[in-house]
Amino acid sequence: MQSTISTSQHIGLPPGSRYAVNGFSGTLNEPISKRRSTMYLFQISNCDDPAVDRETVELLHQCLEAESRRRCPAMWNAIDRIRTHAAKGPAREKRTVRYRIYGVFLLALGLLTLILGLMPPKTTAGIIVGGAVIIAGLLEFALARGRTPPRIPASCKKEAWKALKLRRAVDWEKFKTTIRFEDAGVTICAEEKEEHLSYTRIKSVFESLHLWLVVCDDERVLLLQKKDLRSGNADSFLSDIISKMNTGADASG
Repeated sequence: MQSTISTSQHIGLPPGSRYAVNGFSGTLNEPISKRRSTMYLFQISNCDDPAVDRETVELLHQCLEAESRRRCPAMWNAIDRIRTHAAKGPAREKRTVRYRIYGVFLLALGLLTLILGLMPPKTTAGIIVGGAVIIAGLLEFALARGRTPPRIPASCKKEAWKALKLRRAVDWEKFKTTIRFEDAGVTICAEEKEEHLSYTRIKSVFESLHLWLVVCDDERVLLLQKKDLRSGNADSFLSDIISKMNTGADASG
């Protein structure tokens, strides 16, 4: 995974070639199969709610941090301890010098890790870790100044903007597309063709007020609007999908 979710697969082409639904792309060459038991049904519509822009950025940021925590748990344990200590508050002004020392150390470490990650051969883990440590270093400087640091990296905002721009390039009222979360897996149906994906390929799921973000093992994502849910209980969607991920439900089951 790059520093944020890749948008290289966010395309919108007419039926018969390639298609994209919220970041999922693939060749539509499979005939409609016998319908399976549907848990949740989404009828994809246009993204016209201004809240979608802000929440997409927040969800991508959650996804980036979760991936970084998975790859570097020890580093994040240290960062969490620093944050917890800083949140105690009463003697904050006495810790200003300490915050600046932490900030310099983390920035230097982050830049070194990022540079090593960008050097041939490039390593995704190095880039992610370097970016996360740099953010932590900036956080320490912000604490030293007594101001709240920016919560969302600019890279998340840029990736969200690119993804939504491509998503909005398609008129989903004309390009009829549904996504079914069934007992056997996920089925994306566009016009007369469909693609099936097993729950074993889903890495993580994130939720905001109006959206769900479903991340797969090959960096493809589904950005689902809650207003598009036509069948199923929205309150149980997240827990049901996580349960399917943990049990490894598959089409072969």
